[in-house]
Amino acid sequence: MSILLNLLVLIVFGWKQEIFAKKMEKLMHIIIITCTISSAVVPLVFQTYNPNCGVCNPTILYDTCSTKDGGKLCVLRGNEIVDFVLNTIVGAAVILALIFCTVAMVWVYLHVRRQELKMQEYNFRGHNEEHHRESKRIRKILLLYTLSLYL
Repeated sequence: MSILLNLLVLIVFGWKQEIFAKKMEKLMHIIIITCTISSAVVPLVFQTYNPNCGVCNPTILYDTCSTKDGGKLCVLRGNEIVDFVLNTIVGAAVILALIFCTVAMVWVYLHVRRQELKMQEYNFRGHNEEHHRESKRIRKILLLYTLSLYL
């Protein structure tokens, strides 16, 4: 997502790499570090880390309550509300990232295409061999990024 944001502001908004580094890079690092630390600390506070095939995940660990209950499952460790909130936040973040990336890629492609159409007015009449070469190249790159993102 950071690479795509960089492409978007460089191509569509005409920023230089130095301006992007000054204005956006620190903010992006702060957001990434904050999200990472909070996603690691919240399960520690609510004691929701549980072993799952050698990996500690913030999931609920169920076990049978007692033999009298007929094998009903009770929460042995974890918190159902914290599990629901964490799964909702992760799901929303993934969906928002997919929407942002798709919109940004389409925006970049349309910007390059518009520039090519504008520049075509200034070409000589017999100079159409390289018709939409740059937008085709950008379209191929963006399609590969988009497909890899959705896979």
